[in-house]
Amino acid sequence: MHRALILPLALLLAASPALAQAPAPPQDHRQLVNMPDLPRSLMRADMQDHLVAMNEIIGYLAENKLADAAETAEKRMGQSAMGKHAAIARGQGPGRFMPDTMRQMGWNMHDAATEFSKVAKTGDQAKSLAALQQLTSSCVACHMSFRTR
Repeated sequence: MHRALILPLALLLAASPALAQAPAPPQDHRQLVNMPDLPRSLMRADMQDHLVAMNEIIGYLAENKLADAAETAEKRMGQSAMGKHAAIARGQGPGRFMPDTMRQMGWNMHDAATEFSKVAKTGDQAKSLAALQQLTSSCVACHMSFRTR
């Protein structure tokens, strides 16, 4: 670096500590839920699969394939999807470590997915979209309220 620039740059940085430090990240106000690695990993895998399932559901809706959207919702997110890790978790599944409110939000999501599936099977796209919004609202409510890290 050119010597003529070093002194002014050093003075600028010394005069303004805020310029020398990175800004603090925004505070995360979600409730931290501690759980052992296995249940947290199982829950994370489920959440990732739910995202993929949502993407598939939206794709099916765009193609007016409501029966396929209904099937994906029920099998991957609905009441039918509950308890699928019981053999692996052996009584130590994610729900056991969730606060009551978080657990209820999870049940509400499964219920909303099953309700979406029922509505989508009727073939009414407008009602299906409204039911999908209820499903995504349940996801948003939980993800905005809780975190595991």
